Amino acid sequence: MDPVVFFYLTSSELEDESNCAAARRQMRERSNPMALSAEAFKKRFRLNKSGFEYVLSRLQFKGHLSTSVPPVLQLAATLSLLASGGFQNAVGNDYLIGLGQSSVCELVWNVVNELETKLCPHFIKFSPERFSQCAESFVQKYKIPGVIGCIDGTHFGLQKPTHNEHMFFNRNGYHSINSMIICDHEYRILAIDSKYGGAAHDSFVWKHSAQRQFLEEQYNLNNLKNAWLLGDSGYLLEPWCLTPYRNPEEDSNRARFNEVHAKARCIVERTIGILKGRLKILSNGKRSRYRPEKIAKFGSVCAALHNVCIQFKDPSYCRYNVCENIETEVDIGNETHLTKIYQKIRDQIMLSLSNTI
Repeated sequence: MDPVVFFYLTSSELEDESNCAAARRQMRERSNPMALSAEAFKKRFRLNKSGFEYVLSRLQFKGHLSTSVPPVLQLAATLSLLASGGFQNAVGNDYLIGLGQSSVCELVWNVVNELETKLCPHFIKFSPERFSQCAESFVQKYKIPGVIGCIDGTHFGLQKPTHNEHMFFNRNGYHSINSMIICDHEYRILAIDSKYGGAAHDSFVWKHSAQRQFLEEQYNLNNLKNAWLLGDSGYLLEPWCLTPYRNPEEDSNRARFNEVHAKARCIVERTIGILKGRLKILSNGKRSRYRPEKIAKFGSVCAALHNVCIQFKDPSYCRYNVCENIETEVDIGNETHLTKIYQKIRDQIMLSLSNTI
């Protein structure tokens, strides 16, 4: 039976599971995703062929499906699901994949776990090694010194969870995970933290993150002085987080500082837009059917794949550049002695900017 014809027949014969399995097996035997054109391949799997082959070479495939489903199709099915955010059954019925829904469910979870183990530690690094390059870029473009990255929170949509539903209901009126994203000047994701539900404030996620703890420890050790992330008013001004002024007078030096700060910080909003546009499993509009724990894992894997695309110089990322338009909730946390010190440092940066504008 021609496997393409399989999807257009509705006879009772095809309702028999054995016939369906046989047709799918024929499809897999004939399938060759690498035969697609470069543009069609990237549109379907988001990675270019070089990136796909690199990822494939890093993975190990185990279990009974590893003998019946070629590794290239297992990775293709997983990337197709992450890219489209569609149903497992629809992904399996793709003429390039040829798998039943239960097989897609099992192999995707296996591959995602393998991607998290092999890719995430290598491609998602919040490390001082790249901080100097990022700081140089922000000084050149925006005249703001000491910027080692930008931080923002974003929501990965969920259907109503069965447990602790109130922890996932966000202020925008739907259920989600609030994921913290830190990126650098090249749209590369340096850190992602998806442990908390949508009810958590951006500043709460940041205060309990490993990255904030790392920066605080480095500051106390007199390392990374005058190095900070750019964050919006949802974060508290700290030695490691530079935020805008609240309610500045129009046309004042503070207002001009906020304008430059916003232009520089916009890179993290664009990064989030690229990530969600490229891998739609994270899109708010999907309201994913998966458990929060799985969506958190998808988030980490998608961030690593996003960085793989950057490493393999995917020039098409601008097509996915859609900024989120979400109102910022201001952090009204208590000021500390460090906050007061860095208010003076922010004032100095403001004055230096006013002399260059």
